[in-house]
Amino acid sequence: MIREPKLNDPNDPLISILIFNYDGQYLRQCLDEIFRQDVLKNYEIILIDDATQDDSWGTALEYAQKYPKIMTVSRNRRFLGPIYNLRHCMRMAKGMYCAVLTNEQAFLPEYIKSCVDTLRSDLLAKFDIVIRNPQLPVEPPSVKKAPLVSILCYNYNYGRYLRQCLESAFNQTYGNIEICFSDNSSTDESWDIALEFARKYPGKMRLTRNRMNFGPDYNFANCKQMMLGKYFINFCSDDVMEPEYVERCVNVLEANPNIGFALVNRAIIDEEGRRTEEPPFYNQSCIIPGEEQAAVYMMAGINPSVSQIMYRNDIADSRAATGALGARYYGTRILDFNISLDFDIAYIKEPLLLHRIHGQSDTSQADANLMPVIGLYVLNHQFADIASVRNLKKVTNRLPQSLDKLAGLAVRYSVRSLLGGNEQAAQKYFYLAVAINPSLEEDPAWKQLRDYWHADEATKSNLLEQFRASNNLATRTVSYDPPQGSIPIGLDGRPISDSKEKTA
Repeated sequence: MIREPKLNDPNDPLISILIFNYDGQYLRQCLDEIFRQDVLKNYEIILIDDATQDDSWGTALEYAQKYPKIMTVSRNRRFLGPIYNLRHCMRMAKGMYCAVLTNEQAFLPEYIKSCVDTLRSDLLAKFDIVIRNPQLPVEPPSVKKAPLVSILCYNYNYGRYLRQCLESAFNQTYGNIEICFSDNSSTDESWDIALEFARKYPGKMRLTRNRMNFGPDYNFANCKQMMLGKYFINFCSDDVMEPEYVERCVNVLEANPNIGFALVNRAIIDEEGRRTEEPPFYNQSCIIPGEEQAAVYMMAGINPSVSQIMYRNDIADSRAATGALGARYYGTRILDFNISLDFDIAYIKEPLLLHRIHGQSDTSQADANLMPVIGLYVLNHQFADIASVRNLKKVTNRLPQSLDKLAGLAVRYSVRSLLGGNEQAAQKYFYLAVAINPSLEEDPAWKQLRDYWHADEATKSNLLEQFRASNNLATRTVSYDPPQGSIPIGLDGRPISDSKEKTA
């Protein structure tokens, strides 16, 4: 009986069997030999298909379906070669030791076990096909012609939204894209949908399916390791792109090399696809000086969805935050702030992204856990600390004001939670508001909330109607002028003075 791999067994370390650029006529035999043997007990298989035209990918999918907890499979959208694939395999491997199988190499479990035993006892030992896992970095090649855009789509059990998500990515008016898709061992129809699109759009998708759910950070890392684009978008698998999203962003990034990323406005869709418009954060499309935008980040997150931004690949990686809860919810906020310290940014006021809000989304779970306020409270102190080192006084001077605004935001989230039927979360936000800013006890909205907790049902119902009528308590209803020094841009991404389009 084949057992599920264990990561931390000191007496039987996990071995990652890396299969790439393997001769298709022998692949089935190789996999059969791996699963028939009983010498290696604790192993996983990482298999990369290098855009083969034979039956190799079908064979890989067949075995991955039969042994889903053992095999992680990935398919390149075009041939990348064994050196790249080895590095890609190593980045995905969880094992302490790796056994490499390529071309038509035979699988020799006794030899692999003896190599591992030697490596465990002798730190200086070396072998050709069995190595310690060095976690080699992947250096994506540059794209010097028409810029390739990588759309990183990471998914877990969002099959009910995935078809619309992928269709919107492939329906872009800009053609030079690749979809880097990673599935975190979903239990719904997600993987079948991804395979359906890979067949429908040959050469456009790079696919990975983890053998088990390793968490969102690992799933996102798969996408980053696959991407080859000059630009990339972190595209949540429950969101939807408008057809001109990619083209508009590429236009502005290509026309303005000093820009670190392009940010689009969004609209909201619910579980049923019903659309709700939001006013753009800024009232015009423009290029914003980086330091000015960094100061705005002290006061507001102008892109609530990570899917709203297209980044330059060559500058984003070194400025990103990774790991754990903070990076999951605020990694892109930290990345965006860090980029704005060194580069200008572009804002496109049209709602080119449809962001889906539903009960299982990260946004909904973060709201219930007070992350929109507690997280930002910590984050703003971190931003001020970073800015102080660079003597960016406009950023650091906004810290007290930003904390007062967070207290007001807590009041808004308290009202929003009440209107959403979550009294427990509403009460937490209520007390959090005055913990941040005690003077809010004199604020009329806070007093209304205070009265709510002690009211009878009829009074509570009346207060809820008042809250519902006060739109400014539930969501932002206005757009703002861009910061000082911002330059309006046209539909082609160029400054208005240089643009053929005089309106944005």
